[in-house]
Amino acid sequence: MRKRRAVPIVAVLAAATSVAAGCSSSAKAGSAAGAKSVTIGVSFDLLNATRTAEKNAIQQAATAAGYKVVFDVADSDAQKQASQIQDLIQTQHVSAIIAIAQDGQQISSSISLAKAHDVPFITIDRSVADQSDVAFQITGNPTADGKLAATQFLAAAGKTPLKVLELVGGLTDQNAIGRRDGFNQALSGAANVSIVSQVPTDWDPTQALDGTSNALQKDPSINAIFIPSDFLLPSVESALTSAGRLAPIGDPKHVFIVTIDGDQNGCKAINNKDIDADVATLVGEFGKQAIAAVTASVAGKAVAPKAVTIPGLTLDQADYGTTSAQVWGCAS
Repeated sequence: MRKRRAVPIVAVLAAATSVAAGCSSSAKAGSAAGAKSVTIGVSFDLLNATRTAEKNAIQQAATAAGYKVVFDVADSDAQKQASQIQDLIQTQHVSAIIAIAQDGQQISSSISLAKAHDVPFITIDRSVADQSDVAFQITGNPTADGKLAATQFLAAAGKTPLKVLELVGGLTDQNAIGRRDGFNQALSGAANVSIVSQVPTDWDPTQALDGTSNALQKDPSINAIFIPSDFLLPSVESALTSAGRLAPIGDPKHVFIVTIDGDQNGCKAINNKDIDADVATLVGEFGKQAIAAVTASVAGKAVAPKAVTIPGLTLDQADYGTTSAQVWGCAS
């Protein structure tokens, strides 16, 4: 199992190498770009633990390249994000945009605006519907991550049949859709794992709390939960606590839990034996490769490959000691 988990790290290194090659020498292009003082407009959908790690990775890579960063957060409002990006392009005259879209379809108007002003547009973390005018995109692999999470349930079901409560993220988010679909596909036809309830959350912690509480009350036989983001883990733990069902691994009352992201909540919960596994997104790569793409783009070079996906890394109880150092939330 541990040999197989090493594959994502190889994939990350391969992706980083290919992007660096496509940028035709980051150092040389950086010198050329630096001659005209590069300012990068960074637009995030929201700011939570994952986004903070992504922001820090961008800032660190930008500082190393000698670039200035102007950061905006849209507070989960697609219209606000569009207005902020318009200001970055038309008023602040940034050299490039790096964005995490609140809505992968609505952001197309902002991408078109950037194209009209000759501003390279780079998307990270969340894929957008139309990538034709995007200079570069780097994301995780949500479908593969959902399948990785499902393998944990399949392995656990060899000892105890599992009745699963599945939380679903926002349905305008390809990460949420991919994680849901990958999870469901991998469990299709499984003999000892059944999804007995699905809770839509729209990435809202309050909805996650209420939905989990209601599901546990309606079906006390639920003994497993899939959480598509560590962002929602505190809500689930609160619901389990209220139901008298939050118990560590080894306790007969323990509810089998797998999450995705690898943030501080997930790492702490694994270390405390409150959850069983976490599929960590390697968000540090997003910032490094996005800045490399900016360097190439402002120098007039095409980025190749134009789109990169990075699979997650499974962190579980068996390999926490050897794998946690590679997970951003465990190291912070």
